Amino acid sequence: MHIRISPLDIRPEDAMSELDQQSGLICAYVMRPMDQQQPILATVWEAAEYAERSSVTAGGQDFASGSFHASDTVEERAAYGQIIYFDGSRPQPEADAIDRANRDRISPAVRGIPGNLGAFAGRNPDGSSVVIALTTSLQAVEDSQRAIMSTALLPGEDPAQLGGPTRIQLAWVLAATSRNTPIPV
Repeated sequence: MHIRISPLDIRPEDAMSELDQQSGLICAYVMRPMDQQQPILATVWEAAEYAERSSVTAGGQDFASGSFHASDTVEERAAYGQIIYFDGSRPQPEADAIDRANRDRISPAVRGIPGNLGAFAGRNPDGSSVVIALTTSLQAVEDSQRAIMSTALLPGEDPAQLGGPTRIQLAWVLAATSRNTPIPV
């Protein structure tokens, strides 16, 4: 799985129309972060070579490997996205600790929260990473944050290895398309 986040300079419906013609696309979300006017396009691909063929995603930031963390129930469309960036190079032990925390502590803590639809996580060889969490409501975002903050560290987790995110963007989901993901679009 390959994730690309790109600035979007065309209408959301035009981006979705173009992406619907692309092979290798898993899903795509046009989002407008609440702190900026320009929409972004978050795409998830089967492999990097598919993302490279898409002109609508040109100039995007890539995350070479990805995973999907599903919610227990997925019944509604995504209305909000939270994009959590861990920018810059990170030593391998720190990157592995963040992956473990996401997979074994955070994902299980938010899985059953009503309105939480799931998340895509991507990481580069240099340790930089991104998480794109999708919800149906702002309440689900708040409940997820509360659940994450109340989790206890797992045995062997070292707080010194768990650097926080560089930035977090909360966004409206303006449009979406999907071929192979359980999150409705």
